[in-house]
Amino acid sequence: MKMMMMLSSIVMSSLFMAMKHPLSMGFMLLLQTILTCLINGIIINSYWFSYILFITFIGGMLVLFIYIATIASNEKFKFSNKLLLMTMIMLMIMIITSMVIEFQTLFNYNFNEIMNYNNNMMMMKNKNIKSIMKMFNYPYMYMSILMIMYLLITMISIVKITNIKEGPLRMKN
Repeated sequence: MKMMMMLSSIVMSSLFMAMKHPLSMGFMLLLQTILTCLINGIIINSYWFSYILFITFIGGMLVLFIYIATIASNEKFKFSNKLLLMTMIMLMIMIITSMVIEFQTLFNYNFNEIMNYNNNMMMMKNKNIKSIMKMFNYPYMYMSILMIMYLLITMISIVKITNIKEGPLRMKN
């Protein structure tokens, strides 16, 4: 599952390079944010940090969406066949790669390893309570401080961009 999400993240990153319309780029950025938060939640075994990260990124992306929607509101959305072909090829490569990896791991397991895995998963649920503390301890402490600073800068930029006395963001002809 983690491998499939990472492959999807790579596909989203490469498709982002081919996007030309700002709103489609924002949508790809939203999907990339969701995938990043899910991968982060799987790795840390606690989705609290992923939830906070998702809310932080969505707050920043809302500011970007308002800014882009006012500037590029009249631009036509064109769907290219080249992008569709590239998407289909990448999806096929991703599916084939994940199937090959899944079949290799499926045939390498035996029953005892599967039972040990299930027992380990039950023990991990007990450790989830401790994993919430990871967010504020040494390695992730800097990430929490970075997110707090990001939220502060985002809030200041929102206040500066949406100043009512300045008028609209885009000039009318």
